[in-house]
Amino acid sequence: MNEKTILLKDADFVIRDSETVEHSSSVVIRGNLIVDVGNRGNFENKYTFDEVHDCHGRIVLPGLIDSHTHCNETIMRGLGHQLKFHNWVDNIILPIGAAMEAMEERDELYYCLAQLTAMELVASGSTSLLEHSVNFGKYHVITIARGLSDFGIRGAVAKGAEDFSDLDRGHVGGLEREIKETQDYLEKWQAEKDELIQAWVGPSGIEGKTTGGCTGPLLTELKKLAKAYGTHFHTHLAGNIWEAENIRKQRGLAGSVAFGERIGILDEKTSLAHCIVIGHGEDRILQDTGAKISHCPSCNQICALGVIPLVRLREQGTICGIGTDGAPQNDSLDMIREMRQAVLLQKIHFLDPDIMSHVDAFRMATESGAKILGIENLGKIQPGYLADITIVQVEGNLFLTPMYDPLDTLVYAGSGGRDVAMTMVNGRILYKDGEFKTVDAEKVISKVEDAALKIREQLGF
Repeated sequence: MNEKTILLKDADFVIRDSETVEHSSSVVIRGNLIVDVGNRGNFENKYTFDEVHDCHGRIVLPGLIDSHTHCNETIMRGLGHQLKFHNWVDNIILPIGAAMEAMEERDELYYCLAQLTAMELVASGSTSLLEHSVNFGKYHVITIARGLSDFGIRGAVAKGAEDFSDLDRGHVGGLEREIKETQDYLEKWQAEKDELIQAWVGPSGIEGKTTGGCTGPLLTELKKLAKAYGTHFHTHLAGNIWEAENIRKQRGLAGSVAFGERIGILDEKTSLAHCIVIGHGEDRILQDTGAKISHCPSCNQICALGVIPLVRLREQGTICGIGTDGAPQNDSLDMIREMRQAVLLQKIHFLDPDIMSHVDAFRMATESGAKILGIENLGKIQPGYLADITIVQVEGNLFLTPMYDPLDTLVYAGSGGRDVAMTMVNGRILYKDGEFKTVDAEKVISKVEDAALKIREQLGF
């Protein structure tokens, strides 16, 4: 590892965490860790710097963590917004996935989609992601993981699995096959000993999910597999009213969370995307098991799925991060926008402007996201924490002027793709002043555009 020492000098503000903001402060990084924070004058006789980056007129903050997205769906941005969820999957997601499978260059396409997703994330302030490779994406998890790792972003890739679906386009396998393919992935990627990307188990959903997912026996076996390999388990759960109603009718349970508890898939190493429809007593199940939630506020609105009881869940101690979901459920992977959406959705739902704050959303997007990833020293600007850092341009930025409270202004007025000046992961600069440092951006964009043109010609989009 490169052990060079870097100074982020004289930032107007350093947002150390959701509770602590310092004026006129600097950050010292050695290797991949933050080693000091404070007044630059205290560092002059203490360190010799290999690099100095002037942060005057800028904010330094912990990199944001996107706790649920789908890299392969970046190619589907802007499609299907007027369709009901089931029809959207049937007419957009699965046909495009099948068309991609028919392309000779599909491996290169998945690699480029992973890198395009990472480009959008770091350029808008995120330094980590939880990638959920479902549907046809499950066949390309190694390629996706390698694309993300080569780019230099941090996170996890959860391999999807499905053994039932009324909408099968050839992506649904039997129980034994799904278990074997997941085990193969865990063994292959863990053997890589990659510093940045974790291999997770990621079934697409549970019984009752209208678009398909995993039966109870498969879910149980996949959870056993995750435990055997010492890794995490991530799935869609309680994402819409139809799923919850099916579980109630078929199983006589309060909902999907209760079913998850019954079959033993909920614990502190389980994270659940959505969790919108929470039946009687299910909030307590989440609290007792330690399962965590990836809340996707823009997706919930665009797909008209409902409003998560976020305030109650957080008050009870359930860890809730924020995710963008895939591009066609959001059209943006900008986590600064997503923080704003998380706050506003609760305010309008409760008709209470004080029900949730920008501080809550920032904590979800940093510290809670780190807990979902299972990384203790992530999500803060503190000595000993990983140097995953975002820098936002303030001076001369009319959109963030004036700035009374940097965190308030960032969440409510910020736009990552417009305002982010630099992003660093593991002490390595990935993006600075509009330039990507680890990827040929033009090549990646061109490959995805070429594939999208073929999809448009074949499917008529």
